[in-house]
Amino acid sequence: MPKISLIIPLYNAVRHLRPCLDSVTRQSFADFEVILVNDGSTDGTAEIVEEYCRRYPHFRLINQKNGGVSAARNRGMAESRAPFIAFLDQDDLLHPQALEILYQMAAATAADVAAFRICLVPDDFAGDPQPQHFNVAEVAAAAHFSRSPITDFFQTIKGGPIYIWNKLYRRAALGAVEFPLGVQPAEDTVFTLKMLLTVNTMVSTDLQLLYYRNNDASVTKQGITEKYVRSHALAAGEIKRFIDGLSLGDQWLSRRLDFYLSRFIFKSLISQPLRLISGPERPRRLETSREFAAAFLQNGALKPSLLGRKKALICRLYFKRCYRAAKFLA
Repeated sequence: MPKISLIIPLYNAVRHLRPCLDSVTRQSFADFEVILVNDGSTDGTAEIVEEYCRRYPHFRLINQKNGGVSAARNRGMAESRAPFIAFLDQDDLLHPQALEILYQMAAATAADVAAFRICLVPDDFAGDPQPQHFNVAEVAAAAHFSRSPITDFFQTIKGGPIYIWNKLYRRAALGAVEFPLGVQPAEDTVFTLKMLLTVNTMVSTDLQLLYYRNNDASVTKQGITEKYVRSHALAAGEIKRFIDGLSLGDQWLSRRLDFYLSRFIFKSLISQPLRLISGPERPRRLETSREFAAAFLQNGALKPSLLGRKKALICRLYFKRCYRAAKFLA
């Protein structure tokens, strides 16, 4: 049985797939399997992966009908055989020692989760020709160990990064935590919050061991689509249900979670739609966003009073359909 299952969801991945998979084949850690979930690609993704599977016995391809990245990652988790799991996106690359360092940190501390930092690279990044070599034992010994990962996440009131692919997860510690079906983007926010509220310990290093492509897929460049709005509404509802199902005796944590969820709803369903939706579809899309936000206001997920006077005023104007004035303030 392998020690780590590395799960890579794929959809029309041809452009960056080979550098991604090459970075996996160069890992200094040997005892792992690679589960590649082809989520209904229509390009040559499957053919490239089949080539790697023939060359590397620990690579395994799973083909399925398109169901979204959450469904692909969940399928990979269900098919995994190792006690630890990790995720990698199709356009990112791992440092050659990434898995070895994560595993040694987790093994040395018995932590539920091990984490590193990421390095932002341009879209045309082909890999580091001379990656720095680290003493794994020294890195593990110097790593930061936490007995309250959710508290560390909320060291600032806005919360920390919600990356999912810079971590190694002890499968048993995750329990029933999975990715929310039908949610993309914001599936990483849901998974990370659920994970942090479930696990007990985490160990981390400041080393940057994943190369993340800074491409043109950002929201500010694509605009706010109806899919974006609905996905964030589903994500907010999933977070609300999960929090409501917990028995939180910590008032500090309850206040942090209330603020985080309110800010998440405000940003994705109020502020961004006001600022970034344009064109003839603007009135209809704003009304859709407003309806979702109003439902969260009614069920208590959105608490404008926690966001400060200016944002609370924007909310009042927004719900009164005073979109021009609300946009001016946003």
